[in-house]
Amino acid sequence: MSHQTLHEQLQQASQQIQDAQEVARQAQGSNQQLLSQADQLLKQAEQDLEHARNQVGAEATENAQFQQAYEQLHDTRQQIQEAQQNNNDVL
Repeated sequence: MSHQTLHEQLQQASQQIQDAQEVARQAQGSNQQLLSQADQLLKQAEQDLEHARNQVGAEATENAQFQQAYEQLHDTRQQIQEAQQNNNDVL
């Protein structure tokens, strides 16, 4: 298993967050399965961020790209939770 650089790990996490955002946008108001898929993408991104933090330490959390990815992760998770709640209210 090759060791990815911090930059590569953060790029991967950011891409997964962007993918989750797109899937969540597609799912809003209608599709619980897509919201679940978006949630899974976020979990993968969160694992990547945790792995980067564990591997690199404080340097990772001080990295602007890491901080931005973590904020996007949080915002997207909130968006998905709101969409899921809206879907549940409709049902």
